[in-house]
Amino acid sequence: LCMNPRIGKYISSHCSETMPPVIASTVTSDNNVYILAGEDHDSQLSLQMYNHTGNVWEHLSSVQKCPDGVGLRSYLYEMLLESDENLYYLTVVDKGRDVSPRDMFLCTRKYCWQTKQWQDCSQLQIERASRNRTAVSCGSHLYFLNNGEMHCYDPSKDQWCKLTPPPPRPPDLIPFTYKPGNPAVIGTKIFYMRGLYGEMLVYDTESDSWRALPLWGQLEPPIRRHGIVAYPLVLESQLHVLVCYRHTSKRRMDWCMYVYDRCKGAWRELEVNLPCNDQWECWQFCVVRMNLRCLRNVP
Repeated sequence: LCMNPRIGKYISSHCSETMPPVIASTVTSDNNVYILAGEDHDSQLSLQMYNHTGNVWEHLSSVQKCPDGVGLRSYLYEMLLESDENLYYLTVVDKGRDVSPRDMFLCTRKYCWQTKQWQDCSQLQIERASRNRTAVSCGSHLYFLNNGEMHCYDPSKDQWCKLTPPPPRPPDLIPFTYKPGNPAVIGTKIFYMRGLYGEMLVYDTESDSWRALPLWGQLEPPIRRHGIVAYPLVLESQLHVLVCYRHTSKRRMDWCMYVYDRCKGAWRELEVNLPCNDQWECWQFCVVRMNLRCLRNVP
């Protein structure tokens, strides 16, 4: 779905019927869209790039789910990120529930453009994976937030380090029905959501510190609409939140968008709403700028 929030125009584009489910997606600094696609039972995923002009997905490479010598495992989280023009495939791997203590780690692999092969990077041992686990790239580093802990990966050293954790979760915070969207990045700051109505934390990568923004969910009474998932995103250097709601009375899905006014320190709901459609329950979401001339032939 391509949208122009200024004029409320929407253009939908459908993927090929033969394309497998999208596992992870990312938009690079050169404005290209990449996805990892594959079935749950597949041992490999397909790395594909979107051709803006042709409106087609092009296969680039295949990546093995399991690291060499690991064997079949359970995958609790998979993500595709870009940092310094390099692609990284992150996977939380669980050795099994029968193992005590749980042997879980974050597996990271880097895509080599010259050889079109994936290289193993340093692994991060974790105790357990929480529902709100997420990862994001900021500057030349990768950041992984899990179970109240913040970790940073330095590609130049191939090393993970532990950072200042986020503040404790408020006792009255309402969790998401599913999971929060991936964090958004503006400059050296990471914007992370961890509640429905709607706590957003800001992490400063330079000072290694956290702060909270005002609640945006108080703009709308939570009785009428039940938030399922929210996606922080950046449009024209402004912080937005795209929220998927389920109306308790109408029994249908609805989408709306909030924007944060940094001068006033407050949120406001945009008048431009996405068309209602129950089929748009999509958990892979990314933002990319596209030239309208490339969309003229899009159905």
